[in-house]
Amino acid sequence: MASIIDFCVSQKRPSNGGGFDITIGNPPYISAPTQIASPELNEQRQRIVTSKKYKSLNEKWDLYVPFMELGLQLLCPNGVFSMIVPYPLTNQKYGKKLRKMIAEEYRLLEIADLNGTKIFENATVSNCIPFVQNCKPEGELRITQIFEDKTIREVLCKTPETLKQDEKNYVWNLTEEERTGNRYATMNVLGDFCYISVGMVVNADEKTAQGAFKKEDLISNTFDDIHCRKYIEAKDIDKYQVKRVRYLEWDTERCPDKLRRPTFRELYDRPKLIMNCLGTINVTIDLKEHFLHNHSIYCAILWKDLKNVSNKSISSSIKKFCKHNRPDMETLSKGVDLYYLLGILNSSMADQLLADQRGGDYHIYPEHIRNLPIPVPEKNIQESIGNIAKEILRRRETNADYSELEEQLNGLVTALYQ
Repeated sequence: MASIIDFCVSQKRPSNGGGFDITIGNPPYISAPTQIASPELNEQRQRIVTSKKYKSLNEKWDLYVPFMELGLQLLCPNGVFSMIVPYPLTNQKYGKKLRKMIAEEYRLLEIADLNGTKIFENATVSNCIPFVQNCKPEGELRITQIFEDKTIREVLCKTPETLKQDEKNYVWNLTEEERTGNRYATMNVLGDFCYISVGMVVNADEKTAQGAFKKEDLISNTFDDIHCRKYIEAKDIDKYQVKRVRYLEWDTERCPDKLRRPTFRELYDRPKLIMNCLGTINVTIDLKEHFLHNHSIYCAILWKDLKNVSNKSISSSIKKFCKHNRPDMETLSKGVDLYYLLGILNSSMADQLLADQRGGDYHIYPEHIRNLPIPVPEKNIQESIGNIAKEILRRRETNADYSELEEQLNGLVTALYQ
């Protein structure tokens, strides 16, 4: 551990004072929650921050971020930097300052887009490889991709200006598609109408119950007095459908109070939309079942349905992410219903809206969902979309075809954004 701390905090330039011609590497990928949960890693994280050597650190930064900035700092004039890093560098909020710094202070020569290709056996994240030169930003950069024959070849060129999707998040767009998070800037976003939350982490808390139980110890395929709440994960849902239900131990000595992330009980006892966190967005609705769900699922609850529920999770979310105050959002949420939002989020338009937020990433993060623009048309139009969503739900229950309804819904939703 000390070697990592020394490397990040007490780095020295080459003895000639001029820097290196090349810095290259495969830095450690360690997320902010993992760092914070470990006493040693958290101490290291604080030392990196207090060193004040890195201006790219932003919010929940991953450990590879200061490693990348260090590699850039160690370059001589016209030296070249390259590291294989997680693909989320291109689009996640924690990488915003680093993306902006690279594009505005260095010459970005190339980005190898390895998204969807498994490079490391034990890593779940996709990768990219930026090639950066320590000189004035100028000219175009190459976007390359890996092909079936394992070669990496150029697929297009971009300028630094066309690489970024918008000024707000500085997401890098590695495709030819036109993407911008500012496309519907005058619209309210989903977070104005709904509180967005990730579900509970169904493992023992590291501080109060470390190693006392695992997720599997709490889940049963059958209902009984202990496993008394219906429980789902992302693999259990699809568009307009819950495919499988299991049962979670609840109101016992260990669950939920000794969970790593228990969230709060009211989160699961309100009408809500539930959706996955990977790939194409799949959304269904939970009005009466009050499913418990883990962190592989996000939920969206109308602010009006959380009236009089107050806790640190909600107040922190409002402070960090909301442009309106809570009473105003409670009022706004009265202007839409969950069936209307269900139709919007399961439409083909939602895929484009999501790409505007996350770029080409496979992951969906709460900030992506929270920032999806949502139009508020007249009630009759909302009801039309909501009624189609209801009928699709009914047909999904009986495995009946609903393709013509989906086409009709896509047309109605697309018209709202035009």
